[in-house]
This record gives sequence, C-alpha cells and structure tokens, in this order.
Amino acid sequence: MIRPLSRSLSRSLFRLCSRRDPAMSRRAAPSAVAVLLCVAALCPVDARAQGVPVVPDRTHRDSIANADSLTARLARAEAAIALLQQQLAIEANTVVRTRSRLQLELSGRVLTNSYFTSGRGNSVELPLFVRDPLTGPAGAGGRPDARAFGVSLRQTFIGAALSVDSVLGGTLVADIDVDFFAGGTAATAEPFAFPQMRLRTVNAQLQWSRTVLMVGSDSPLISDLNPVSLAAAGTPGFAVAGNLWNWIPQLRLSQTVMRRQIGSTPVAVQMHGAALAPAVGVRHVGEPDAIDAGERAARPALEARLSVQWGASDAADDARGEVGLGVHRGWMRLSGDSTTATGALAADARVGLSHGVSLLAEGYAGRAIAALGGGGIGQTFGSAVRGAPFGAPVRDIAGWLQLNAQLRPSVLSGLGCGLAVANARDLPRRLRNGSCEAHVIWRPTQPVLVGLELRRIGTTYSTGAERVTHLNLALGFEW
Repeated sequence: MIRPLSRSLSRSLFRLCSRRDPAMSRRAAPSAVAVLLCVAALCPVDARAQGVPVVPDRTHRDSIANADSLTARLARAEAAIALLQQQLAIEANTVVRTRSRLQLELSGRVLTNSYFTSGRGNSVELPLFVRDPLTGPAGAGGRPDARAFGVSLRQTFIGAALSVDSVLGGTLVADIDVDFFAGGTAATAEPFAFPQMRLRTVNAQLQWSRTVLMVGSDSPLISDLNPVSLAAAGTPGFAVAGNLWNWIPQLRLSQTVMRRQIGSTPVAVQMHGAALAPAVGVRHVGEPDAIDAGERAARPALEARLSVQWGASDAADDARGEVGLGVHRGWMRLSGDSTTATGALAADARVGLSHGVSLLAEGYAGRAIAALGGGGIGQTFGSAVRGAPFGAPVRDIAGWLQLNAQLRPSVLSGLGCGLAVANARDLPRRLRNGSCEAHVIWRPTQPVLVGLELRRIGTTYSTGAERVTHLNLALGFEW
C-alpha cells in the first residue's frame, strides 16, 4: 500500500517542480523537496527488497494500523502540496513588477485618528502650539467652545521602494512616500471630506562600500530623527518645539572614514555633507516675480555632519546607536544686494540602553531657520521697528528627547518632551513653546495596530501663556 501512495506523491511533486513558470518552479522546489524528505522519513524501507530477512515482530493488526496511519499522513502531505500550488499561483498573478521588470516593494499604513482637543491650538487635529490669547476671548482655553472632537484619515501614507545591484559599481536604493495631509489644517471641514495627496519624502541613493550619494527630498541632514508617534505623522512630533523636520530637496554625500571592531561591537565614523534648496519663506522687499528671498541669494544652503555609529544595522534598537554633530549655513537677500545669513549648530543621538529601552534626542541653537521645520518657534523674524521692512532674525535654543520601551513584543510605550525658547531681544511673538507626550502602541497581530497618545502643549507670549490638551486614538493596519 505504501509504494502506490509514494509513487502518487512523487508524481505530484514532479508536476509541481516542472511547471512552465521557471520563477514559480524555483520557489516551489525547496518546499517540495522538504515535503519529499519528510515523507521518505515516515515511510519504512521494504527490508525484503533489500534482501534482508524479516523477523515478524508485530501482529497482523499492528501492520494494518501502521499502514492506515501512513495513508493518512500521505494524504495530508498531498493536500499540503495542493495548497502550496494554489498559493504560488496567486503570488505569481499578484506580484508587482515595474516596466523595466525590476522588483518594487510596496508599503503603507491606513490610519484613522480620533482626537479630542481642549484649548485653542493652531490645529485641533494635530496641534503644535497655542494661539495668541489676544486673538480670542479671554480665558478661551477653559470654555466649552474651545473643545473639539474629530476623526481623520489624512495621516494615511503609501510608500514604494526599489533596490538594484550593480549600478555604477554600487547598489541603487530608491523610495518614495506620499500621504493625504495636504489641503490646510483642521480649521475647516474640507480637508477631511476631500483630503489631498502630498509628497513627503523621495530619494535615490547610490551605495558603495564606504560612500553613499543621495539626491531627493528629505529632512535636514543635521536633524534626521523624528520621535515615535501615531498621532503626529502628517507633521512629526515636537515640530515648533525642538524638531527640525521639514522635507527639503537636497544633494547629500556620506563617507565612512573609519571602521573598527571594539570587542564584539562594530564602530564606524562617518562624515556627511549636503546642499539644500535655499527657500526661506519670505521675499525681497522689491520682489517683482514672487521668488523666495533664499533663491534670490543665488546659492544653496549648506550642511555638514560628523557621526559615530555602533552596533550592527540589523541589531535590535537597544544594541546599536548613533551620535552626531552638525552645522547649517544659509543665505537670503531681503533688500538691495546685501544678504542675511541663517545658521544652526545641532547635535543628535539615538542610543540603545538595555532591556528594550532606547533614547532619541536632538538639540540645536539657530538663527532664522523657520524654513527647516519650525525653528524659532515657527518665526523667521521678530516684530519690525517703525520704518523697517523686517524685524531681527529670530534666534532660539531648542531640543527634544523621547524614551521608548518595548514592554512586550507587541507593545511599545514611551514618553518625551520638547522645548523651544526664542531670544526675547529679537522681539518674537512666541517666546517659548513646550510639548510633552506619553504614548502606547499595540500591535495585537499583523497587520493591525492601535495607538493611544496624550499630549500637553504650552506656549508663552509677551501677553501671557495658554495651554492645549490633545488626546489621540489611532486605529489602523500596515503592510
């Protein structure tokens, strides 16, 4: 009885491995061989076929039971092969291919954010700072009309990545991310009814053994970290409170200058340089063509960074880390032919501590760098004195840190704070802005995720201080 079943199983395996689709055959072959080996291990060798005398040590009833058991096992094996054939056929029909036949990997996250905001923030959906108390009724922060509840899917995003070997002697890695956060803030209902697609980041990198060349749109080189959050994805957390996040077109070059093995830990020292698009968000006083004052300076903004990394790239977060120091320099032409300089000195750290705990932190001291993503508490210039077209460039000192702990494989928890303090001598409207948050992210099963975040924001003006409380429940799935 065993021999006919074995022959039947072998024929099924042969048909699976000899399909016309070579790609499917290559994927099926390892699984088919594994099934064949398992069946061979289950099937006893016919001793009489080998010329070995058989000693009857079992009863006839035991032999029948063993044969029935093997029959059931072989039936299950054939069913598993049939299921494998079906799955491979589905995969072959649904695989994503580019026109050039290169493999494209898709990723994304569908996110529904339900929120309750108490206080007069610049947005009820994703508040970054509190509005000036003089622009509304006194004590509005505690009035019922300053509370709002809403639901949004605008922080949903979609991404695609491509990797190609042997391009100019290196590897080409490219990716693009888009979301639906365009169309303004949550001040009106239109962005929720008709969310608009927005380009977040896009870059292409040529990677060699020690050199990486990148061109695209990404966060500033000197501030390349963002805090973990499901409530703040459309605009990263702690923006306007220490996080320079803005996605800016740039050309970036990175060079590994040293690699060492210290004990069992690999260590690398890298130097980075970047040329960024020079837009600053203001215009020359005599500008006739609506061109940005940074572009009128006719030179790119420049950045440099020195970093030290340790731990393998595929290691857990608490087994690797990186620290860096960076500098930014930009220019803008505001009036006549003279230029005004912008600049920043920054430091960042991503450190794995122990037992699933990791620390993210950034800090900077800057001058007129609102275009980098909230520098100067979103202010490029302070209040202008009488007769002057612009006030003084706003200087500020800011930073943020976040501590995250992987409590369980499916649960991540953390808390963090960010703070930006503008120099009062520059006469800024917003003198101080702070934000603190606590969050829990639960992934009960793939691809489902759930997040709960509580955020408290306080902004100080020359006329007083106000606060906003924001509670956000995120539900979604990712792939």
